[in-house]
Amino acid sequence: MSNIQPLAPTVLDLFSGCGGLSLGMEAVGFDVVGANDFDDPALDAFALNHPHAHVWRGRVEELSSSQVLSDLSMSPGDLDALVGGPPCQGFSQNRARRHVAGQFVNDPRNFLFKEFLRFVRDLEPKTVIVENVPQLLIKEGGAFKREIEETLVDLGYESVSDVLNAADYGVPQRRKRAIIIASRVGNPALPLPTHQAAEDEGQLFSLPPYVTVWDAIGDLPPLLPGEGDSPVPYVTEPASTFQKERRDESDALTDHVAWELSPVQAERLTYLGEGDGMEKLPPHLAPKSGYGSAYRRMTRSEPALTITTWMYHPGSGMFCHPVDPRVITLREGARLQSFDDRVQFVGGKVARCRQVGNAVPPLLGRALGAALLPLLR
Repeated sequence: MSNIQPLAPTVLDLFSGCGGLSLGMEAVGFDVVGANDFDDPALDAFALNHPHAHVWRGRVEELSSSQVLSDLSMSPGDLDALVGGPPCQGFSQNRARRHVAGQFVNDPRNFLFKEFLRFVRDLEPKTVIVENVPQLLIKEGGAFKREIEETLVDLGYESVSDVLNAADYGVPQRRKRAIIIASRVGNPALPLPTHQAAEDEGQLFSLPPYVTVWDAIGDLPPLLPGEGDSPVPYVTEPASTFQKERRDESDALTDHVAWELSPVQAERLTYLGEGDGMEKLPPHLAPKSGYGSAYRRMTRSEPALTITTWMYHPGSGMFCHPVDPRVITLREGARLQSFDDRVQFVGGKVARCRQVGNAVPPLLGRALGAALLPLLR
């Protein structure tokens, strides 16, 4: 029997951010060979967490596909997987509300998927993953989805698409994302869920229940606003499988530092119990306006809502700790995104929160990578 091991399938990550999708695919055996992003702190974090990958800084519009092939010593058709999530601000539901009719499609970020398709055409990867906000599949009557899928067909790919919920794949967060998987080496398929909501239990083929907020962060030390140091040793044993897995290869806890709150923000949180939101605030403390989830505390027994780049601001979403009088720390946000504790983030508060909030949850990335492996074998 031969001792020669097959080469790991290769993946190139465009619009990579700090690399959540790549981390997940790496966990199922992919070799992350390169990444591009124009966000320097995010790409710095990617490089820290993927030290052997080639990184290209700057806008994707200015990146030459021939340069990428040359730097990777590849020819068209060699790459196993090209993945990426073109910036989603132009597609986002909240942003669309702030535009008058007809202006939505004029946002140039809506068309960065064309740059991604340019790399599909030039690199001829065996498989492709496109990730974005759910609106990608429905905006403008599905025009963006049709253009992507029709272009993939013209380039010789079959594709499947749907909106997936990260909680269905073990992420302690109800985060819905549009996913397109394409292949020119076989029939692609979306990954099957590995977890299910509590209300779905008892079905004939039941799955483990969703991972909850407390499954994810219950082992992290309690803090008051402004408290915490980084790094610090772990002070308790992991109390769940999820916590144990996130600590893998990490001997210290980083980024578990509570943000300071303004006096009025701190006072508002004293009125809120677990699961409560701004509707529970007395009139003299109620914000004049806000999202439905503003100032809402998380519930320990349920997954979190979507973690965004604004996780440090209590008025921007359901980012308040379920017990402590504060918002979640960066590490708690990373846990709720399913990042391992060894993963590092770079830059100031806003930059690091952007890296975590914009990322594909690594456990979702793992499921997507696993869905490609049968095609590549």
